Amino acid sequence: MGIAFPGAVVRGVMTRGIVIAGSGARKQSPPEMNDVTEAVHAKPTIVRPRDAASLILLRGEGRDLELLAGRRPGHVKFMPGVWVFPGGAVDRDDNKAWRIETDAEHLPPRLVRCARAALRETWEEVGVLVGRRGAPPHGPASALTAIEAAYAERGISAAFDALTYVGRAITPTPVFRRFNTRFFLANGSDVVGEPASSDELEDVGWHPIGSRSLVPFRDVTQFMLARALALRDGSASPEAPLLCTVRAKRRILVCREAALDL
Repeated sequence: MGIAFPGAVVRGVMTRGIVIAGSGARKQSPPEMNDVTEAVHAKPTIVRPRDAASLILLRGEGRDLELLAGRRPGHVKFMPGVWVFPGGAVDRDDNKAWRIETDAEHLPPRLVRCARAALRETWEEVGVLVGRRGAPPHGPASALTAIEAAYAERGISAAFDALTYVGRAITPTPVFRRFNTRFFLANGSDVVGEPASSDELEDVGWHPIGSRSLVPFRDVTQFMLARALALRDGSASPEAPLLCTVRAKRRILVCREAALDL
């Protein structure tokens, strides 16, 4: 599934600010309607966010800048019709090292499994791999996982030094489906394969965001894209951001987990 976050819909691509959706007051039921009243006043159940990862793929410059993205299908309950980067939840198997991966030391250990998830989900959702030419893995091909086999068949390795950590975002508390997502950036020159739509993402392709906006675009997606662009041109702060909600207000904190020496 492509990772999307609830919030304001952003109408432009290059805006660097965060737009927060306003909220209106809800009309409460009379006190004699106990079942409804209790539901209104009940403390909402807090859903624990699930670890997830997403990959921002960019190529070109200026008006020729392109982003690999897809649109969530209109029939899904969570963020229908929204443009997103490929990505999804971190699986248990993402904790295991791949036989076709290289340069894992480029990332802090706590982020390596998220990098695997971002690469795996990108392959599953849009059909492309991110890596470089590398030696074939040792051992029989039958012992390879699906993602390892995909890399091996194309003669490439999952080169983690091709990934740049962008930042982290946590879905606000009131939402029924929450993610603790790490975003990564890679260059289109390291992409192998032609992007294609899947059951999870429609209209997948390289979209010319340098000359035309993608609409609708969520505020968190917009924020991470702006950060990725700044990293790409060398103007970004060295500290990775943590976008979260504190006491019902959107905050941008420093993401400490990105430090290699922690």
